[in-house]
Amino acid sequence: MIIKDLLKGLHVETNVDENLDIKGIAYDSRRVKDGDIFVCIKGFASDGHKYIRSAAENGAACALVQAGENYEEGVLPLVICESTRVALGKVSATFFGHPEKQLELFAVTGTNGKTTTTYMLESILEAAGKSCGIIGTISYKAGNKILDASNTTPESYETFRMFREMVDGGNQACAMEVSSHALSMDRVANIEFGYAIFTNLTEDHLDFHKDFEEYYQAKKKLFYQVWGGSFINVDDEYGARMFRELKEDRIKVFSCSAKDETADFYAQVLQKADTFSDIRIFRKGEALAEFRIHIPGQFSVYNALGSFAAAYTSGIPAETVAAGLDSITGVPGRFELVKNDKGVVAIVDYAHTPDALVKVLDTANEFKKGRLICVFGCGGDRDSKKRPLMGQAAGERSEICIVTSDNPRTEDPKAILQDIIPGVEATGCEFEVIEDRREAIRRAVEIYREGDVILVAGKGHEDYQIIGTTKHHFDDKEVLAEVLQEK
Repeated sequence: MIIKDLLKGLHVETNVDENLDIKGIAYDSRRVKDGDIFVCIKGFASDGHKYIRSAAENGAACALVQAGENYEEGVLPLVICESTRVALGKVSATFFGHPEKQLELFAVTGTNGKTTTTYMLESILEAAGKSCGIIGTISYKAGNKILDASNTTPESYETFRMFREMVDGGNQACAMEVSSHALSMDRVANIEFGYAIFTNLTEDHLDFHKDFEEYYQAKKKLFYQVWGGSFINVDDEYGARMFRELKEDRIKVFSCSAKDETADFYAQVLQKADTFSDIRIFRKGEALAEFRIHIPGQFSVYNALGSFAAAYTSGIPAETVAAGLDSITGVPGRFELVKNDKGVVAIVDYAHTPDALVKVLDTANEFKKGRLICVFGCGGDRDSKKRPLMGQAAGERSEICIVTSDNPRTEDPKAILQDIIPGVEATGCEFEVIEDRREAIRRAVEIYREGDVILVAGKGHEDYQIIGTTKHHFDDKEVLAEVLQEK
């Protein structure tokens, strides 16, 4: 693509020949190929502006740099812009032919529930005959390809590349998790979404955001990029605030509630069981549909409500939306029952925040007949303030806690455990500390009695454990199955 066409709509200064042919885009100098434009991104660990020479050696045709940053001149022709993060999204969209304009885009943000909600949206859209791609925590799905997810919301270049693959692969829609990191770092700044859902906001990511207010404001940015309507869980404290403030700013928003019958969309729970919930949805007092979701818990009711409201407003008939939700049997690592022939009720869940852990433990407590045994830990190199809160949440809702290692990363695992313990101790709950996660799971199975429920929380769908900077294969479901076979 000729660079003058690639840079259309960008305010830049440049000494690049306007007819230079650009073969590709790269923001990592190690991945530069002949004829690429190298986009210099300033990150937390490294600064792309320092690698212009390396990019040139790998064949870069020119570099896109940010005004005010330090970079070596005279190595490559330069394009200077105000923000290389925003520019990366704009040139990527142009390079891939604006595939985002050929997809019906559904965005989901919030602390918990994003993944399940995107899977619900996918099921609804497929029921309506619309092939749907997914960008989220578990994996990326584009056309017939399933790719490992590196970030909940990838860098803008990868996002537009996947949008292109979705369009070329026959997708008509995309359900996308949008993280606060992505919003803060302008990874989705150039995307206009059709519909957006806000699930909830609770303690998380305060290792990245300086305080909770900054976290809230990052989430709020999304809803100014939505044209078709945003659907806000107003039963959540911050959702109620979000709805009010967006309304004041004349943003098209709809309230979603399982408590307030006067909300724009209201979910009435008709029946709950250990494996499902029956729900009736109302729109401004008018009953639209009834369906069953095969994922237990009140949190699943809210996820289904937001999905229903967004899909219905997009024009999908209520009965089709209901059929799509009814067909979901589960989401990997989200309150997932580990099947076994030993009669042991063992559940794996991704809950890694205090609020998420509260919700899954409350759900497990609804159908346990004996004790609730909770195996959990906290990740290293992440917000340490939530560790005692996780301990408290588990201790208050379990009969036995087994505190163990999660993904310690570069932190001392023992130090992480010591941060968690005071929270459990304060509740008076019986607990053990077993650093080795496999041994912790084995201990839970060892003390299991008929009627008990084992919940292994924190990693969910993940099939690895990060110790230091190395990923080791570790899958809670696999380990539980192996240990149960020994029982």
